[in-house]
Amino acid sequence: MKQFLKIYFWQFVSILFNFAAIFIVTPFLSANQTVYGIYTLVIASYMFLSYADFGFLGAGMKFAAEYNAQENLQEEIKIIGFTGFIFLMFILLFALGFIFLAFRPQILINNLSSIEDKAIASKLLAILAIFSPVFVMQRIIQIIFAVRLKDYIFQRVFIAANGIKIIVAMLLFSSKSYPIVTYFLISQLITLSAVVLGLFIAKKKFGYNFKLFFKCFKFSSEVYEKTKKIAFVSIFLTLCWILYYELDPFVISKLLGPNYLAIFAIGFTLMEYFRSIFGIVFGPFVAKFNHFIGLKDYNGLHLFFTKVLVLALPLTVFPILAISITIKNFIYCWVGNQYVASVPVAQILVLSFIFNFLSSPTGILIMAYEKAKLLYITNALLPLIYWIGVLVSFKFIGLQAFANFKVVAFFIVAMVYLNIIVKLLKVKFWSFLKQLLIPSILPILFILIFTSLTKSFLPFEKDKINLLIYFVYNGMVILSSFVLYYLTSKEFSNSINDFAASLFKHYKTKFI
Repeated sequence: MKQFLKIYFWQFVSILFNFAAIFIVTPFLSANQTVYGIYTLVIASYMFLSYADFGFLGAGMKFAAEYNAQENLQEEIKIIGFTGFIFLMFILLFALGFIFLAFRPQILINNLSSIEDKAIASKLLAILAIFSPVFVMQRIIQIIFAVRLKDYIFQRVFIAANGIKIIVAMLLFSSKSYPIVTYFLISQLITLSAVVLGLFIAKKKFGYNFKLFFKCFKFSSEVYEKTKKIAFVSIFLTLCWILYYELDPFVISKLLGPNYLAIFAIGFTLMEYFRSIFGIVFGPFVAKFNHFIGLKDYNGLHLFFTKVLVLALPLTVFPILAISITIKNFIYCWVGNQYVASVPVAQILVLSFIFNFLSSPTGILIMAYEKAKLLYITNALLPLIYWIGVLVSFKFIGLQAFANFKVVAFFIVAMVYLNIIVKLLKVKFWSFLKQLLIPSILPILFILIFTSLTKSFLPFEKDKINLLIYFVYNGMVILSSFVLYYLTSKEFSNSINDFAASLFKHYKTKFI
């Protein structure tokens, strides 16, 4: 519990800094719609790097966590060294692709009419190509810390890095100039510095044997045989996630151009932000679930999983509902009324994550159990439903089709996940659903009614003070819903009481 407390404390601080990075920096970047559309596409290309391991890093983390639970450091290093090598090979291929696109940016972005816009796109893509190998070491260091449930240590480094990026953005964009290329370059240099510092900390803190690591940083047929089953599943999952999460900005840029992409980008930025938050929330459970598997404690895993669902529901559902209902006020205060067309798109894109409290923990559980068939089915459904829906409805509702079918696809897959949970935990469907959802009815009704009645009093003008008022308002709404959930959910209240008792005991022992 102590490790989880530290992880979530520093992740909460990280979320605050990410909030600042998005809500302070984005208004500067979005001032020029065309260039912001180009920048969004480059950032979407950057997100592709997270998939470039084609599943081997995910498989490596699973087995590395099991070996860490067994205190077998040598095997852990062999696993991470092999998967890191595979990741680097794919990253280099991606980097070559980005270099090619840097000379021909019009392949990615339609309607690049001015020479200046083409030059900006080319420079951004070139910087992305040059710094893409840094992402390899960043992911490797994250795994080294994560399998030990010490994520918070490396998180502190990136909190400091994000703080510096915010300061740099405010300094660069404070004048009338729009130095987006300079900002992106400095941002990559700051990330590189954070990664180097992470290497040093891992060596000093854990005595990590990097000499052995670099010896193992190569292809290994032995490790390949061990990881290939999970890796091949992860490759398929990666392709599905790319099709569902990452492809739409590229399709929109080709079909409609950078201005429409900028409109979509507001909602897409929020969606990616929620995705990163939920990655932070559920990330520690990857190692924890696999610790249970490594120790063959399946009953403990099922009890822990149920508790995760109860705790995850308010963390996902309540903020998403509150923000989606008041999204118009948020967008006006954040980037201004020039993005009024983004409101319906952003509202639906935010709602697409409302069932994440089911899908993320269940996906981790299925992966821990190595249920390949279930992973194939659930992850294939997302892009299949999504793109069929977009193809059928695009000619009728245009850009809105890309948002609407995010929700439709996610809802259908969430229902499939619910059935999988019932079978894996061997519980009755309706009794499980009743136990999980009934305590949340009162807080959800509170959010729906209160925000609908009061949102008209929120400000509608672009201003940092107005944005702060919006966040204070939503913070109070979400906090009130948590209090109601505490009163209605026995499982949640017991978990919070245990958490508070553990925290009190920790600090009492520390200071007495």
